[in-house]
Amino acid sequence: MKFSTFKAKIITKKIERLLNGKSQNSSLHVQKNIKTVGIIVNEGSTFDFEMLKKLQKQIASGSKNFSVLTYKNTTESYNEFRGAFVSEKDFSWNGNLQSKEVKDFLLKPFDMLIDYTKPSTVLSKYLIAKSKAKFKVGFANEDKRLYDFMISVDEDLSLFNNELIKYLNILDKIKK
Repeated sequence: MKFSTFKAKIITKKIERLLNGKSQNSSLHVQKNIKTVGIIVNEGSTFDFEMLKKLQKQIASGSKNFSVLTYKNTTESYNEFRGAFVSEKDFSWNGNLQSKEVKDFLLKPFDMLIDYTKPSTVLSKYLIAKSKAKFKVGFANEDKRLYDFMISVDEDLSLFNNELIKYLNILDKIKK
């Protein structure tokens, strides 16, 4: 993503403010089972939406409780989950988000938000930091303040999902 240097600096400062104001207590213990899931993906990646369908079945929350926010470079592409789309154009010159659809996604209090963007970008960090999700999951080796739970795998999304399901089962957060 090629943010202008000025816009990237403004958004980076916003991320810092969001993360510095974040409570250190995770809300995972409040919710018995994870029912609503938000997903952030980068459309330009090798993300496999079939794998997302499998994850949906394992979490057993149903498709209506899964929401996808996709970062995309163009306005022509499409994914079968028909989630919200965000691009650099959705940010004003001063780093304010303009898309109502994306704002609505970020304001939903998902039980869990999964960030599949790797490597992370200024945009993806902002989206994670701004999200009102109760429990945020992502790859290790990122800013530890962004997530409540981090999984250390390279870029193997299948292994990432397997580890996520394993730990959610251990924590008794998904239906068996």
